[in-house]
Amino acid sequence: MTPGAEEEARLSALARAATSLESHDVVLVTLDSLRADVAAAADLPTLSALGPMRRASTYGSFTLPAHAAIFGGFLPNVTEEPQWDFYSRERRQLWRLGRARKQAVPRAGLMLQGDDIVTGFRAAGYRTIGAGGVRWFSSGHFPKLFDSFRYWGPRDDGVDKFAEREVGDFALDHVDELVSELDQASRGFLFVNAAETHAPYTCGDDPADVDTQRIVRAWSSHWNGAAVVPDEPEALADMAALWDAQRAAAEAVDGKLARLFSALPRPALVVVCADHGEAFGEGGWWGHNQPMPEIMTVPLWIGVLPGRSAAA
Repeated sequence: MTPGAEEEARLSALARAATSLESHDVVLVTLDSLRADVAAAADLPTLSALGPMRRASTYGSFTLPAHAAIFGGFLPNVTEEPQWDFYSRERRQLWRLGRARKQAVPRAGLMLQGDDIVTGFRAAGYRTIGAGGVRWFSSGHFPKLFDSFRYWGPRDDGVDKFAEREVGDFALDHVDELVSELDQASRGFLFVNAAETHAPYTCGDDPADVDTQRIVRAWSSHWNGAAVVPDEPEALADMAALWDAQRAAAEAVDGKLARLFSALPRPALVVVCADHGEAFGEGGWWGHNQPMPEIMTVPLWIGVLPGRSAAA
């Protein structure tokens, strides 16, 4: 089987980007809690144009360990049999830290120095810019890694984490601000944690669905670990409603990513993935934190974008 001309061109651009620190920015976006099957069913034209969606295995069942692995150089691991991109048997990572075991990844794309990839990109001459949307990014270790970090989201001040969020409450509502900082750098590493796909799945650009909010609140006491067997019609209907709510949120994020991608100032290597998935009642589980397929299988896209300078 041979890739078509369009796919060959995409992968050739990806190979050049992954081996050239001098000519590409790097953009990494995590879609918080987005399940792979939800992403596969959603209408995501922006992400589909970036490249084919891969089903990948995350290294963490909730935000903290998943992002610790990502910042440690390990993107979610594609276990299906890809043919023409970096997720082959020969090349398993786009980048890795020089301090990692030398035999683990014989042919990675970028070699970075330091204890994490943010430090590594800074050492390679990138300005590191971050933006978060869930509480793990409101304080603590992750924001301190970056030259500049902004947080839009709930804080640990007693505010209900399932409360409806409005326009401006998400990192991707601030594309102009983030891109402005990229414009001021000669090279940039931009990380964005998109929280729209995290419960309560409020997209931010439309009033939240009242019924979805009712369902989220009804199951909030069971979130993140408590088992409830969904054997009644009402529970099954709630499962389907939450699945649809996350799909709608993913589609809203895709529209916001279109604005970000079109505004990037220079050619960029772009990675978009979920940090973990979500359980909507399967096996009696709700939320995340459990190592089950619905939580540990996530979507991943990789591609190269031309940036404004090349597109003009």
